[in-house]
Amino acid sequence: MRIRPLSPSSRVEEVHAEFQREVLAEKAATLGRAGRVLEAALAALRDAGPDADRVVLVQAAADAAHRYLIQREVCGIHGLGAPLDDFAVPGEVRVRIGARPQPATGNATEPSSLRSSGE
Repeated sequence: MRIRPLSPSSRVEEVHAEFQREVLAEKAATLGRAGRVLEAALAALRDAGPDADRVVLVQAAADAAHRYLIQREVCGIHGLGAPLDDFAVPGEVRVRIGARPQPATGNATEPSSLRSSGE
């Protein structure tokens, strides 16, 4: 029995399929890491003592949840409700997801990039 070498197009398809498997594996690994970071941030918030800066802990949990949700989208997993429920993300964190604290000065209702320069 004679073994024939792969045609160039077969080799391209094989390389492409292997590349796709590697991309999917990396997406899954990144999603897993984002989930562990979210779990840790939620645990820190839940276990915080009375002297803890709760605002900082809530924002850290919201940032971790936001990154996790973005990574889910990158993986092609859509929808918000289920993962937040699965991780038992509290309401105070949910309302901060994607939100950044406003600076103490300036117009808090309008991003600085949209404010007029006064000219």
